[in-house]
Amino acid sequence: MSTYKLWCNYLRIDRFIYPDEKKLKFLNFCEENNAIYLSEIDEELLSKYSKVPGVGPGRIADIKNDLSEIIERFSKQKTYKKIVDCHLDKIIFNIKHIEGITIGEFLSYTQDDIDSLNLSNNDLERIYEICTTTLPLEETLKKIKATLSSEDIQLLVDRLENNKTLEEIGNLRNISRERTRQIEIKLKQTIANVFKNTNLNIALKIEADFKDEISLNEMFHLFGKDYRFLVSFLKRNEIFSRPFYIDFLDLFLFDRRERFFKIFYSLEFTNILTTENVKTIRSSFKSFKWITQDEIEKIITKLGYEKHGKYYVQNSGYKDILELYFVKLVSHPLRVDENTIKLIIEDINSKLDYNLYAEEIKNITENTTVYLARRLEGLLSRIDGIIMTDSRTYIHINKIKYNVEEFLNLKDTILSFNENYIDSIAVYKNLENILNNIGIYSDHVFYSLFKHHFAAELNLSTNGNSRVLTIGEQGFNRVEELEKFIEGEAKILEKSYIQEKLNYSNVSLNNAIDNSNKIISFDRSFIGLINFVNMNNSEIDLFKSMVIWNENDGNISIPELISKINLNKGFKNFIKKNEINKYFIASLVRYYFPEFKGGCNLLSKKNIIK
Repeated sequence: MSTYKLWCNYLRIDRFIYPDEKKLKFLNFCEENNAIYLSEIDEELLSKYSKVPGVGPGRIADIKNDLSEIIERFSKQKTYKKIVDCHLDKIIFNIKHIEGITIGEFLSYTQDDIDSLNLSNNDLERIYEICTTTLPLEETLKKIKATLSSEDIQLLVDRLENNKTLEEIGNLRNISRERTRQIEIKLKQTIANVFKNTNLNIALKIEADFKDEISLNEMFHLFGKDYRFLVSFLKRNEIFSRPFYIDFLDLFLFDRRERFFKIFYSLEFTNILTTENVKTIRSSFKSFKWITQDEIEKIITKLGYEKHGKYYVQNSGYKDILELYFVKLVSHPLRVDENTIKLIIEDINSKLDYNLYAEEIKNITENTTVYLARRLEGLLSRIDGIIMTDSRTYIHINKIKYNVEEFLNLKDTILSFNENYIDSIAVYKNLENILNNIGIYSDHVFYSLFKHHFAAELNLSTNGNSRVLTIGEQGFNRVEELEKFIEGEAKILEKSYIQEKLNYSNVSLNNAIDNSNKIISFDRSFIGLINFVNMNNSEIDLFKSMVIWNENDGNISIPELISKINLNKGFKNFIKKNEINKYFIASLVRYYFPEFKGGCNLLSKKNIIK
């Protein structure tokens, strides 16, 4: 118990009490009462929390159970001698000043011992997490055996060891080739998850006595005859998400791969890779006979890049190609309206070898140009770094030449005009000469730059008004106004109709939709409330489980999810009642899993509490 109390001094509450709807309330309560670490959850704090409306004895008991589980994780880990006897300095290899500390000693450290390490709280939390989640190799293998059926294991043995085709295996099991492929993918995902959750990379490092290289024969010996197929699984580099790929394979080396990892770590990966960047990656590894060009492409893909014409960009969707266009090719402010939109799209497709809105451009009409201009404006408003220099005129912030230091020094002067909001037109009029002297020549540029530099610090929001920035909490809430309007209409509405009735700009409308937890996009142009969706409870549960199952390294591919929904018999009625498209399904994922953010092609998980 004393050890637990000691380490609670260093473990943050929000790292170990995970926020569902009920617990989020408790986390907010802790924050309001300046309780940051687990050690600060005492009887006095719980007694105070029990008096909050809606908090009963059951809620308090749940919190105490969470704390008890943490104690159990400590005591349970002590039973694994191979983990206890290893050296922390070799596991936490990036914390260079830890020397000769065993995990056994770590678990029984005194306050003075901890203070003498001179580590940050984040370092101590990382050490704690590794110590309490790493399983010895034999325990990990037991988990694999308990998770997979004998049929599952035989399928993997046939594929990885016996080199049987999907068709051959399917014939043996009386299932189709495609169904065999789906099963294989799920089994590999399951194994990868077990490896990650039990820190296989660290367990292997311990088993191999921290050598720089583990030979193939040693790996077969460590895993044993029954799990030889897992060595083949690892050898074929099936685990390719960047942190895990590197973290794991730097311990599992064949043909002296150490130099490969040093090179790979030294490469700079940005959001956008040019073909020259890709050539550099390829040439960096040309001396490695064991890594093929296909594997290079696989690495780039699994790092989150997708080829867009001449470039590779992270994730997918039109937003990426627009950002690429403005970052690489647009050097002067560019007007986006119905008169220029066709030329802009043709320029993007020509210079980037892409097919942006290719179908719409083929049969372009007056209505199409208006729609495309609004669509591009909406996408540009969501790209960090794209700013307006005038109404409907855009440029990337890196292309604006202004004195950044002098602009930042104007903050207090600007805030002195009004403590509640920043009226960009009024401020610009008052400071026009000063702003012109530092390179800012319109209220739009001033507005965009002020928001870019101070949004987080001042809790700035537009509230749907693109010319005024509200400071702190908003009095008027455009999201609520939009939700009430849709509810009053009691049907799915076209975006253009809403803009006409409420006098919203395209940017204002998209901002309000993004910030609502009730609004669903039914396709590219129509939106409604979540209660307009035809979905019963069993379909909701099935949908949630399918989203969880299809998460891959914090990402969800919406087209892939849709294909699986269409194949699942449990969604038969759901598909009949709803028009299934990527906008609709992406909205549902964001609604049921608000930790996922992104567009209609790829959603990525973000931490709610940090």
